[in-house]
Amino acid sequence: MPRTQLINRTLTAAGLLLTVAVSVMVMWQAATEFMLDLEVFQDAGRAVVNGQDLYSEEFPSRSGFRFIYPPFGALIFAPLAPLDATVAQIAWSAATIVSVWAILAMVAVRLKLDRPGIVALALTGVALLSEPLRSNLMFGQINVFLFLMVTADVLGFTPKRFRGVLLGVAAGIKITPAAFALMFLVRKDWGSLARSVAAVFATIVVGHLARPAESLHFWTHEFWATDRGGHPWFVPNQALSGLLTRARLTPEQIELPVYGFFLVAALAATWGAWQLTRRDRPVDALLLVALGVFIASPVAVTHHWSGVIIAFVFLLAPRRPLLRLSVAALALAHLIGTHHAYALIADTPGEHILQWVVGNLQGMTGIAVFAILFIDAVLLSRAEATEPTEAAPITEPTESAQPAQAPEPSR
Repeated sequence: MPRTQLINRTLTAAGLLLTVAVSVMVMWQAATEFMLDLEVFQDAGRAVVNGQDLYSEEFPSRSGFRFIYPPFGALIFAPLAPLDATVAQIAWSAATIVSVWAILAMVAVRLKLDRPGIVALALTGVALLSEPLRSNLMFGQINVFLFLMVTADVLGFTPKRFRGVLLGVAAGIKITPAAFALMFLVRKDWGSLARSVAAVFATIVVGHLARPAESLHFWTHEFWATDRGGHPWFVPNQALSGLLTRARLTPEQIELPVYGFFLVAALAATWGAWQLTRRDRPVDALLLVALGVFIASPVAVTHHWSGVIIAFVFLLAPRRPLLRLSVAALALAHLIGTHHAYALIADTPGEHILQWVVGNLQGMTGIAVFAILFIDAVLLSRAEATEPTEAAPITEPTESAQPAQAPEPSR
């Protein structure tokens, strides 16, 4: 057996064993510990079933935390209402594990990797150990399910006639996934874009029909509260707003840079995703848009960064060395969960600087990969621009001549 093949088989076997071990650990945690956010979701489902308020002080919260999603989200959580807390946690965690595998498998297929299902299964354990997934599983968060819906839609795994609906429903549950409709826009998939918009409006209508007063309150008040997901200084917030706030800038001082960066990131993600999609690199485009969403959001705590798990599969694809190195740094920072450096006490100015650098590496590597992916799109665009001059003159093919082909740019 060739040495390379032996190494690949050994690594795959080790990955599969790790996935089994981590999955057992996750299920044990689900059966024995407490998931705060899942309890809030279950409370929202019970409020819907029992006709109780969702956004007032009368919300039946067992933990004291508020429900901050649209009314449609509460309707989605209604099936959780009758479940015992432990049963709900076990079911939620098992579904999270399966969803992580499905996301990785779809990405592996689009990256044209061999045996994508096995590759995804071997990487599922590593993905579950990453800090965003640890946070998701600890709190019982919904972000993995939303990213699964987005990935299935934008990477083309849903039937064409329904494509866009999953993304729209995800955005109806939690607003953020709406940004990924950009993927439909850049490839001029007007049908999927229209279906995603229609699905969002359908969720709003359903929520309004079920809870009219609360729907009006959410869309006129809650929706506009940018801090409802937490304050920028919160350490797990690895968006630019968090990095600047922890650099001791005031809310007034960060306002212009954050909103300016949001505009720049939106334009860069749009153009970059367009170029990458044209070059048949949909996963690159998805990672670019996802990172743009994470780093430019007003607040993006680490469990919002669940989509970063596609970096583990991305590393197996042939790409430029600088891009692969930066993605490896991104994956490592999120595997470690470097923001926990803020749990340490810093006394001297040097220690504060070191703590800021290490504690914000998850966000900084996200910004770095976003920039390098954009540069990669620029390079691909320039390579494409030179192809007509490098290719042989276009002539009508004859029986003794084949059509000339433009050279493929090096990657």
